[in-house]
Amino acid sequence: MSSVLRLPLLALSIMAGIVAFTATAGLAGSMIAATAVAVTAAVAAIFALRKTTALDGAPVAIRRLFAIAAPLLIAQMLLTAAFVIDPDLTSWEPHPWTPQRSNHSCVSSYWVAWDRISSVPDVYTEEIYSVPQRDPTVPRVPRSIGPLLIDQYEYPPAFLLLPRLIASATGDFWDFRRVWFALNLAVVLAGMILIAARFDRKLGTHALWLTPFALIAPAVIITFVVGNIQLMVIAMSMIAMLLFERGRYAAGGLVLAYAIASKLYPGLLLFYLLLRRDWRAAAWTAIAAIAIVAISIADVGVAPYIAFAKHLPKLLSGEAFPAFRNPAAIAVNESIPGLAFKLKLFGVPHMGFAVSKVLGWIYTLVVIALTARLALRPLHAGREPLAWIAILILATMRSPFLPTYAVFPSLWLATLLAALTWRRSAVFVTCIVAWGVLAFTFGTGAVPPVVNAIWTFVHTVATFVLVAIALRRTLSGQQREALTLAVA
Repeated sequence: MSSVLRLPLLALSIMAGIVAFTATAGLAGSMIAATAVAVTAAVAAIFALRKTTALDGAPVAIRRLFAIAAPLLIAQMLLTAAFVIDPDLTSWEPHPWTPQRSNHSCVSSYWVAWDRISSVPDVYTEEIYSVPQRDPTVPRVPRSIGPLLIDQYEYPPAFLLLPRLIASATGDFWDFRRVWFALNLAVVLAGMILIAARFDRKLGTHALWLTPFALIAPAVIITFVVGNIQLMVIAMSMIAMLLFERGRYAAGGLVLAYAIASKLYPGLLLFYLLLRRDWRAAAWTAIAAIAIVAISIADVGVAPYIAFAKHLPKLLSGEAFPAFRNPAAIAVNESIPGLAFKLKLFGVPHMGFAVSKVLGWIYTLVVIALTARLALRPLHAGREPLAWIAILILATMRSPFLPTYAVFPSLWLATLLAALTWRRSAVFVTCIVAWGVLAFTFGTGAVPPVVNAIWTFVHTVATFVLVAIALRRTLSGQQREALTLAVA
């Protein structure tokens, strides 16, 4: 084994061990078994990758950056895994290095929703997750599971197929939470590695070494802690597009269909496939989506879907999210529709759901137009993943509520663009600055809401700068000129 590869292989083996340990702890309920499986997985990862050449040829500067970022990422993941194993180990309040409270739990809503959906088809009823309040305009009082606070469930019913499958293999919420964390981490790591390897040798090598920088930001780490599926959906969507490229249409269709059934916004990739006349990919995605919904209906019945149809308009407008009753939550919202509520924080009159809806639909038209341009024009050979992730970022910004996890795809894009332009242009410096901006997050309660609102708006600007760079780098030379003229 080359001495150059020792650190990345060690880092990857430790991450494999973390995944194996938490998954086995949830499935077997034994720390001894979890330790044995984790050691086995770590050793197996080293043996499997010891002869890889994918990391050869990286500049010394990139290797030194990896030597800084990888230990920091591993340290954070070890602490995260410990908290996932036992949430009573510690607690914390929001700070820049921990943007959410330790008792915030998105994954709790998945557990409660799948558990209640058979007896209470309308799983969008707030009283399931919150203590009833006389004043519906004040911040909600969440119910709890142990030391964790239950989040509000805001996903389509078909999403619950995966939580129900995992729940059937685990004993209780705590085991479910451990397996869910392991699955999230495994899918995200796999997605980032596979996409980096998808590029040409030089760019792919640089991207692999820079991968930790897409994950070390506190907002990303805390998303693994709270168990929100956002990171996994982004990674799944990218993996699906890669599978389509490799001719594995059934697998790609299944993965993309579940991503769409979970979060809706990956449906923009289906629109992209249709415009590119990739009929097989689009057809397999449609078939898989129909199958997922059919299985879900067979499992829980039609009533949850009727409830979702009634709930959907409020999801699209943001009225379904209790977060809009909380100034601290409004301040960390990085979406375009959320700008209306940020303006309201500064005292601008007439800002609310009506303005937010208008912003949302205007932005929707813009995103559809940009996606169509990417789909109908030739792309720079070998740079297609930049288009995929740009589309996903644009789609996420349409969400009414996009809190701290918003930065993940943008940080990922920043690392890919930095790898592409490594020390060669002002674009590289721009990507590094954008990464630095996005990696720093105050948190939901560390500063006054107006300060957070300004900073997260800077996040939004940095995100669109990265998307603009990606579009320019993805379109072929002739199409770049056309796009420049159109913007001008």
